Amino acid sequence: MSMPEAVERRWTPTVEQLVYAVIAVLAVVSRLWALGDRALHHDETLHAAYSWYLFSGRGYMHDPLLHGPLLYHLGALIFFLFGDNDTTARLSAALFSIALTLSPILLRPVIGRPAALIASLYLLISPVALYVGRFFRHDIYSVVFELLVLVAIVRYAADPRPRWLYLGAAALALMLANQETTYLYILIFAAPLAAIFCWRVYRPGLAIIGGLGLALALLIFVLPGTAVVDGGHHARRDATGAIVVDQPGPIFGWPPLETEDNGYALLVRNRSDSDGGRTVWENAVRYLADIGRFVNHPAIISALIALTGALALLIWLIWRRRDATGGTPWERALDRGEPVAIVAASLVTDRRWQVALAIAGTIYAVLFTAMFTNLLGLISGVAGSLLYWLAQHNVQRGSQPAHYYAVILATYEPLLLLGAAAGLPLAVQAVRRRWPESFAIGLIAWWSVAAFGIYTWAGEKMPWLTIHITLPFTLLFAWTLAKLVALAQQQVARWQEMWAAAAAPAEAEAVAPANVSGAGDLAPVPAGGWRWLDDWRPGALGLPKGSLISFGLLFTLIICLGFLLLSITVAAGPASPIQPWMAVLFTLTLFTLLVLGSGLRWGWTVTAAIAAICLAVAIGLYTARSSVRLAYQTGDVAREMMVYTQTSPDVMRVMRRLEEAAMRRGGGTRLPVMYDNETVWLWYLRDWPGAIYVPGGRLDGPPSAEVQAVLLLQENLDRYPENRTYLQGFVLQRYPLRWWFPEDQAYRLNGSSLLDRLLRNPFDYETSAQLWRYLMFRQPPAGLGSTDFVIAVRPELARQIGVGLGGSLQMPGP
Repeated sequence: MSMPEAVERRWTPTVEQLVYAVIAVLAVVSRLWALGDRALHHDETLHAAYSWYLFSGRGYMHDPLLHGPLLYHLGALIFFLFGDNDTTARLSAALFSIALTLSPILLRPVIGRPAALIASLYLLISPVALYVGRFFRHDIYSVVFELLVLVAIVRYAADPRPRWLYLGAAALALMLANQETTYLYILIFAAPLAAIFCWRVYRPGLAIIGGLGLALALLIFVLPGTAVVDGGHHARRDATGAIVVDQPGPIFGWPPLETEDNGYALLVRNRSDSDGGRTVWENAVRYLADIGRFVNHPAIISALIALTGALALLIWLIWRRRDATGGTPWERALDRGEPVAIVAASLVTDRRWQVALAIAGTIYAVLFTAMFTNLLGLISGVAGSLLYWLAQHNVQRGSQPAHYYAVILATYEPLLLLGAAAGLPLAVQAVRRRWPESFAIGLIAWWSVAAFGIYTWAGEKMPWLTIHITLPFTLLFAWTLAKLVALAQQQVARWQEMWAAAAAPAEAEAVAPANVSGAGDLAPVPAGGWRWLDDWRPGALGLPKGSLISFGLLFTLIICLGFLLLSITVAAGPASPIQPWMAVLFTLTLFTLLVLGSGLRWGWTVTAAIAAICLAVAIGLYTARSSVRLAYQTGDVAREMMVYTQTSPDVMRVMRRLEEAAMRRGGGTRLPVMYDNETVWLWYLRDWPGAIYVPGGRLDGPPSAEVQAVLLLQENLDRYPENRTYLQGFVLQRYPLRWWFPEDQAYRLNGSSLLDRLLRNPFDYETSAQLWRYLMFRQPPAGLGSTDFVIAVRPELARQIGVGLGGSLQMPGP
């Protein structure tokens, strides 16, 4: 090869590759920057503590209460590699967040390169993705696997290579070993895949699947009765151990399911191999017997019979029953080259489904048994998890209203809501017209709608679960924006061809003799002359030359003017002659006029694309600002709805100062301290061999002279008055332990919340001003709630710890 040829063939990065490289760098920086500066959330401290137990050799037993084992094994691995601290506790989550940001690359062949690039860019700035991606909880790991399973499905459908099947099997198993949201994910995707298969192979099967789904829903959630329960949703039982019935089930009068009792859910969620000093086999039999109490309910028996019968019927109708021609629906589908049948048939090629099952089974067994140290994890992995979280649907942890996720999305991800509003009709059109990406985008659109619906329906609603909704919304938004631009580019190309065709005969007429026959049949010159041909030449992003710039400048002017009017109106107070709603209406009117004028000038397709780009940039800036504020400024301050109930910064500050005080006294973490039953101390005192646990937070006498500090919940100090007596001689300081967002005053429909007032009277000045102050500056409509803790220290340590809420560095008087 000659030197010029070698130089010519040398690899040079494309613009797309450079953009992905920039996104990757920004993802690394944004996910790792100041990762340990925020105090660990209550759940994070539990996850970090149990990861540390596993790392330090204390073992692990799967517990659905704290979700699956994958997070703890990853946490232990990170601690082994980099040590244990607040930063490394979140490191594995941050690494998965980086992977999530770049993972849309795998969808490039099916949703298009522009759409994949937009999705990665949005995941980079998404407030929900950034916050949850720096949070040591299970959700960030799950959504990475959710996307990988989607990739496996659509890529295997397009090109049935075994690697995509094995990727999907591994990702699904890891998802199951991480979090129980896997069951909802399987439900979301099983329905459309089964429907597509039946539609293309045996359409009467749709009725069977639909009837089965309806029957299962009725049998599990409607036909069983309800129990008499207490505030913790523990059912009352009679002398025989049967649940006391509040209302018998409709139609058949069935009793409640065992999962109506949260106590039963806690009983069967897991089991130790050596529980009660028995052998693993004895405990396995007892465990299965306890689970059998749930299965033995007539509704569950009926559901299992219905499921087995429907599957057997489908197998017989599709693969076994032959018609008059001697063929089965399956054979006919293969004969006509039905793609769905071909893809399904490939699963048996080279024993692919057995290999995939072996991959998934190995991952399941290794993780749920903690490397085969707790064999009963094989049972709790599915049965314990499913029963426990089925019970939590009734418990409704979080107690959030049905509109909770709509409020979260409107606050943090408004661009995704607009994208869904425009994208769903476009996705329906893609499926109807069978565009090349119709299968992938149809699944994504269904995923978006189903995820929003099923998480809204589910009993437990938490802010971190929002990411399971925003991920499909992000993919749908990215494809929608890219598709609108592509349709506009096609429109520009068609207009170019039309004007070029009109210009050609007209130019010929100009040079032809006047008496040429047929000259009167040539196209007339369009109004405005041939400048139209030049105006429609492609410019930025393939849109008409200058259209994006002119529209963008006017759009920017309108947005700036609207922002200025709103800011002045809110700052001026109720006496302002212009109300906030007037400023909003004025801005929307100007924007509408801009869209109408642009539509008349450039056409509606081009205008839709330009308006979508400008809105994406403008709202994207608001989104990025929300991300920075949430992740780096107020990530541990409950002024953010995404923060929910968060450990206050005072916890970390007090612990750091206590460590410094211990170091100055030469004893290090051997300095004797006492702590109560608050779970935060499990993590922050993990390396304190001198730490003494106080069961229930009740002191049994004055601390010994060696004890320098006592950490107690304020409620334990108040519950046991003798604690104050025993702590005489100590300086007591009170600090917020956890604080939470004022939900009742913000978005609950209770007659007086901000959302309630906004719905009843959107033109009220104070309501509009409060909404503006929260959206722009995160000023909640009421103060934060909190639970507090007390640190009691010897007088010589008081000044090093600092002053708490209304405290004093002096000992209380006699």
